[in-house]
Amino acid sequence: MASEAVGPVRRRALVVGCGMAGCAAAWWLEHEGWEVVLVDKEVEPYPSSYLLQLDAEATRVLRLMGGEEIIDQVTFAAPAMSVRWGTRKVRELKIDGDSEWRLARRSVLLSRLFAHLPDTVHKRLGVGLEALEHRSDDVLARFSDGSTESFDVVVGADGLHSTVRRLTLASEAHSVYRNGLTHVWINADVPLPDGRAVIASREGMLSLIYPFLDTDQTSVMAVVPVPTSTRPDEAMLVERVCDMVERLGPDLRAVAAAARKSEDTKLTRFSQVRLPRWYTRRVVLLGDSAHCIDPVSGMGAHASLPGAKVLAESLRDTDDVTVAFARFEAEVRPFARTAQSITARAVEFSTRAEGRSRVATLAGGVGDLLATIPATLTRRSNRRQAALRA
Repeated sequence: MASEAVGPVRRRALVVGCGMAGCAAAWWLEHEGWEVVLVDKEVEPYPSSYLLQLDAEATRVLRLMGGEEIIDQVTFAAPAMSVRWGTRKVRELKIDGDSEWRLARRSVLLSRLFAHLPDTVHKRLGVGLEALEHRSDDVLARFSDGSTESFDVVVGADGLHSTVRRLTLASEAHSVYRNGLTHVWINADVPLPDGRAVIASREGMLSLIYPFLDTDQTSVMAVVPVPTSTRPDEAMLVERVCDMVERLGPDLRAVAAAARKSEDTKLTRFSQVRLPRWYTRRVVLLGDSAHCIDPVSGMGAHASLPGAKVLAESLRDTDDVTVAFARFEAEVRPFARTAQSITARAVEFSTRAEGRSRVATLAGGVGDLLATIPATLTRRSNRRQAALRA
């Protein structure tokens, strides 16, 4: 009797969280031959209408994922910018836009990215992860609906408040850096004059004012010092930000007036995830759950989309998941560490430090940037040598 041919057993991956990092991880792992289960505790995980930024590298990776239509339909070129500063008199520096950098509404972009996933990715919304049990050859996951499943790897892409991180590596209290700064988010129902974004450092606040180019709206986000022991007063903070925006120039008075009337506001805290390691055994963290840079950086997409590609390719190149996770972290960590340092020092320089403290803050940021150059050169050298060997 002829024996039947048996195909290779597909490795199984659980991806927790269907934000940008989770969707990208699911796409790339499926692309590399994995059986992927994607879960999210929320039934509708994309309620926010605030802006996301894709830099040139993130845009390139999205194109490699077949997302050209997504880029064309739901993103728009990053606008030219006006950088403003000054104590008594507002000073301004104008900067041209870059067509390779894109902006999009978070809810729209992530919904399209989720819909872009192959049908072979098993999607389970409204199902939370409750426990992980490490076994010799796999990980057993228990979910909120009472079901259990085993996986070869688990990817925690569940953001700042990561359940996977809490279950395996560190509690939020021991992994999240906060510095007493609060984000004030306002969507104003008025177009931004000339469509030119405004970045301003004035009156102890750092503000980013961007146009929604798909509608006549403007996004206002400001970073404001709020003592950690104080309960933030949202109405007071919104009014303070609007006062500052109004004083940035006559062209922004209409934006300030519309922002005062807006009911689409929220507060969040400046937060960065800082961990000594992003993986343990068969579990690895990706995106904000591993290294949240903070939304003010505008670099979350860069850390998520290329990072997911690097992770999938690292797993493709070896059967040892520990080696793969280590390679992934070695590739991504230098960027994440530098982006975190520059972002934290920039907002702290703009909002709190004075005198010698400001100089020390700025000098520390330059030192952090220079410290990454040897690691960057080493990675590039290793890539060139690998290409030559191939």
